[in-house]
Amino acid sequence: MPDQPPVSRRKSSRARSIYALLTIGSIWATLSPQPVHAGTSLRFHGNGVNDIDRVKIAIDDPANANPGPPADVGATDFTIELWMKASAAENTAAAVACGANINWIYGNILLDRDRYNQDRKFGLSTAGGVLVFGVSGDASGDRTLCGVTDVLDAAWHHVAIERRRSDGRLWLFVDGALEGTVDGPDGDISYPDDGVPGDFCGGPCTNSDPYLVIGAEKHDAGAAFPSYSGWVDEIRISSVLRYAAAFTPPASPFSSDASSLALYHFDEGAGDVIGDVSGAPGGPSDGVRRFGGAPAGPEWSTDTPFVPTAVASAAGAAPLELLARPNPFRERTVITAWIASAAPGTTPAERTEAPRLLIVDPSGRVVARVGGAPRDGAIAFAWDARAADGARVAPGVYIARLSLESGTASRKIVVR
Repeated sequence: MPDQPPVSRRKSSRARSIYALLTIGSIWATLSPQPVHAGTSLRFHGNGVNDIDRVKIAIDDPANANPGPPADVGATDFTIELWMKASAAENTAAAVACGANINWIYGNILLDRDRYNQDRKFGLSTAGGVLVFGVSGDASGDRTLCGVTDVLDAAWHHVAIERRRSDGRLWLFVDGALEGTVDGPDGDISYPDDGVPGDFCGGPCTNSDPYLVIGAEKHDAGAAFPSYSGWVDEIRISSVLRYAAAFTPPASPFSSDASSLALYHFDEGAGDVIGDVSGAPGGPSDGVRRFGGAPAGPEWSTDTPFVPTAVASAAGAAPLELLARPNPFRERTVITAWIASAAPGTTPAERTEAPRLLIVDPSGRVVARVGGAPRDGAIAFAWDARAADGARVAPGVYIARLSLESGTASRKIVVR
């Protein structure tokens, strides 16, 4: 981290060992059939010490000047999106002042692609309950962009950060809504292929600098730079700006396309190799789970943002299920309808229609009718907590109700 005291000594041989483990893991994953436990995520505990409770993705080999793997973004436009779930009780970093500074490093750090006391870096954290996205350019200054939505409510949230290379502009989206955009630092912020980690870690920072780290402050620099505690699922790194305006978050795991540079489903369910399934040329950009601490993390979890098809389609399951995320919410929620009678991989005619979801108040009065759209094998309804006349509804409990040929389902939703 910039302008912070040295941390405990890191030996370069250890960094080479981790880099070798990543390479061996990639080869083993290619040659050997791997068990798939669909529907898992990683649960971090914010330990922030001893290089544990995190996922490390090598983005450069300090021993040579070869280009890094595809996950080393910043030389072109990029989007990084993921799902997160966390509570305020476990992520206590105070609110920070956003602007021309590096204050993102004082939040509970969720994504860390820092270079210790050097330029060309970025990261994502939570501070004061909101998301904070920070970038340092190539000798072009610093910028920290703050969100507005409380994401520490123990509910799953879709998060997307974007940067445009031509002028450094930054965007931050939460649950498909634009939280903020700002003109950021210019230049290439990818990790330099011939970069030399500085002597700020009791020696060269080879054990921390040349990595993209998930779930922790990468340098273990102390309590002033806390790590994230909570769940992470589905990270996709792309070479394009995927979102230009408000959008409906995906209702199922990400898929890979020509713009995908790295894609992590976190569905291994066991072990320490975190596979990149993007298929990007020059990849994969596999990661390593560094497990440990008290409580030990990151641990494998079956808590995910999605309703697994196998569960929704199981014998005896309700024919129609509704899932609201986030819930409770202030500005916007997405209510997803899952039809259990549909065979996996099919798209029945019922899913291609545009049904109306009713929002009902406690007295039974219909306050809004929300149009739906087929999305990733389900039907998604986005409601912005407004009544049919456009006025914002009062905080409180409401019922989302949907009737289709396959059945009727309801879900309690809470507007804050």
